[in-house]
Amino acid sequence: MNIIVILVNPKYGGNVGAIARCMMNFAINELRIVGDRSILDNEAYIRAVHSKKILENAKFYNSLSDAIKDIDIVVGTSGAISGDRNLKRIPITPRELVKHRELKGNIGIVFGREDDGLSNKDLELCDLFVSIPTSKEYPIMNLSHAVSVILYELYVSSLKTPYNVNMREASKLEKDMLLKIFGEFVDSNKGIPEYRKELCKTIFKRIINRAFISGKEANTLMCAFKDKLKNNNKK
Repeated sequence: MNIIVILVNPKYGGNVGAIARCMMNFAINELRIVGDRSILDNEAYIRAVHSKKILENAKFYNSLSDAIKDIDIVVGTSGAISGDRNLKRIPITPRELVKHRELKGNIGIVFGREDDGLSNKDLELCDLFVSIPTSKEYPIMNLSHAVSVILYELYVSSLKTPYNVNMREASKLEKDMLLKIFGEFVDSNKGIPEYRKELCKTIFKRIINRAFISGKEANTLMCAFKDKLKNNNKK
C-alpha cells in the first residue's frame, strides 16, 4: 500500500508546510497539489522544518481528475457530513478506513480547501469518504491537523509493534512465577483478611494479563514481593 496525500487548492502555505512535516512523521513521502507552485511560499518551508524535501518533490496538477489518474483507491475527506439527503457524504471513520480490505496499490487521500473543503463534484471522483468525529461545538478541524489524524491511523495500523524499543515481553513462566510469589506474599500478610486473599490474587492476575508487562518488569516485581515476603516471614 502506497499512501499519497493530495491537496485540492490549499490556500495557506503554512498549512502545506505543516502537512509535509506530519507526512514525514508517518513515513509518507508523496505530496500532490491541485494548484500551482506559488503555494510553496516562505511560510511553507519554515513550517516544513526537516521535511522540505517533500515540498521540493511535490507534484502539481490542474485538476483533481488529473491528480488521481494512477490512483487505485481515492479517499475523500471532509468535516461536512450528511445522511440520506446527500449520499456522497455518508462517512466512515479513519479507524474504519484502515480496516478496509481493498486498501492496496496507490491510495490517494484527498483533502479539500481550508474554507469549504471538497465539493460534491470532487467527492464523485472518490471511492471512499472519511470524516473525523469531532465535537459539535467546533466540528471543523484545521487542515494540517486533519491530515495528521488520518495519517496516524494509517501508520499505526501498519506497525507490528507501536514503538521500536528493546523490550522483551514477559514469558508465561515469568508471569506464572510472579503470580506464585504474589500469592505467597498475600497469604503471609496478616493485614489482609482471609476472605479477601483469593480476591486479591484473582485481581492481580487479571491486571498482569491485561498489562502485557515486560520480562524486566515482571522480575522487578518478583524481587520486591520476595523481599517483602522475607520480612513477613521473620515477624
